[in-house]
Amino acid sequence: MELIQADLMSAQAALPPSLIEPGLKRGRVTILWKNLRMMIRPKPALVSVHDGVEIELPLKVLAPLFFSSQKAAGLAKQKVSVSAEIPDLFHGSKQAEAAISPMPAPASAPAPIPAPAPAAAAKSADTNYFSKSETPSDTEFKRQASPGTDFMSRGATPGEVVARTIALPGVAGAVVALYDGLMIASHVPPDLNADTVAAFLPQIFARTGQSTKELRMGELNNLSFTAGNVPWKIFRVNALYFAAFGRAGEAMPAAPLAALAGLLDRKKQ
Repeated sequence: MELIQADLMSAQAALPPSLIEPGLKRGRVTILWKNLRMMIRPKPALVSVHDGVEIELPLKVLAPLFFSSQKAAGLAKQKVSVSAEIPDLFHGSKQAEAAISPMPAPASAPAPIPAPAPAAAAKSADTNYFSKSETPSDTEFKRQASPGTDFMSRGATPGEVVARTIALPGVAGAVVALYDGLMIASHVPPDLNADTVAAFLPQIFARTGQSTKELRMGELNNLSFTAGNVPWKIFRVNALYFAAFGRAGEAMPAAPLAALAGLLDRKKQ
């Protein structure tokens, strides 16, 4: 009401990361109206009868802005340069071939029998479920935002995938989020905030993916880790992130989860 009366609905407020980050971890960002007014530009009136009111700020708005600023700050840091003299250990290069000289085979050794080539159509049920062409970069996500969020053209809607995920043995919760961290479907225990989990999924995946790229290991396909004895599995499916987590000390059904992730990618027949 005060902003409307002062004609400040288009004003902006510069919120410090020290205020936003702890709130995102808790799943709730709050600030006194008195403190928030001091951050608004142009400034409103110096005194307000509502200064003692606690304002809760929307996570769906703050989380994407916060992560965008963190990503921009990370890109501004100086990148580590890799000397050209260091061979590529993950993808064969001329330098690596020159650095490693094969031992000469004995004269009496029989000629090696070439191994049969693997079938091109074979895909692992767990890792490398999505090919590189099916996981475009973040820039491509933003260019193709419309097809990326066309849920009706998928093999199953995000809500259906979440419902089928939590029915699997060993699964305690699941979240489907957009590439910017906006939650669109979830089923999590009461002690966990689904919006906060969704907001952090792109960051967890992107930071690990950046490491695999710098190590020349290739594009990150899916991510499995254990935190506090709880197993997690995260897939990136075009413009979506699909995450599932289990129960402490129990195994996750990796192959069924990969199949459900595929439903978010395949179109209905």
